[in-house]
Amino acid sequence: MNIIVRKYEEKYLEEMIKIWNEIVETGIAFPQMETLSLNSAKNFFDE
Repeated sequence: MNIIVRKYEEKYLEEMIKIWNEIVETGIAFPQMETLSLNSAKNFFDE
């Protein structure tokens, strides 16, 4: 398997939100309850 980690760029944000929110909604990976909106995702991933 070849994994490439790229620096966060806003052009990836919509796909990142989909992946993140799917994980949150299943509730298996971690106890976060709220999904990310576009604005909250920008703030979260910019940190």
